[in-house]
Amino acid sequence: MDFDQSSEVIIRLAQEVISIVRRIDPKWNRAFWRFESEECRFGSNMSYEHPSGVALVSAMAEAKAYDFLNNLGRQLWETEQEPDRRFCVCLLVVDSSLNYEVKFERTDMSKWRISKLNGGSGRPAGY
Repeated sequence: MDFDQSSEVIIRLAQEVISIVRRIDPKWNRAFWRFESEECRFGSNMSYEHPSGVALVSAMAEAKAYDFLNNLGRQLWETEQEPDRRFCVCLLVVDSSLNYEVKFERTDMSKWRISKLNGGSGRPAGY
């Protein structure tokens, strides 16, 4: 992975996620952006914690934001020149104090799914 290039993309992703969630809910505490990518398919979803629970960020209402984030996610994926070393899932966690953490998974496409279906909390599963 080209660490200089990937660091720039990760910082930009963190800034964008913070900006989006601040706009949606100024009282947010922590946000989660999950990106998954394969050779011919990629996409993401996002949620955030607020004082009364967890909310999912609507892909319909935030279509432009998701397009931008997905393009950044794909850029991050492409910073790894060796295809067999590319991640399949990236999880970005940011908090309202502007701290961030990024995690990568290379084999398990189901890692850290964000959902409220079937009893899901809206937080990344297993995080």
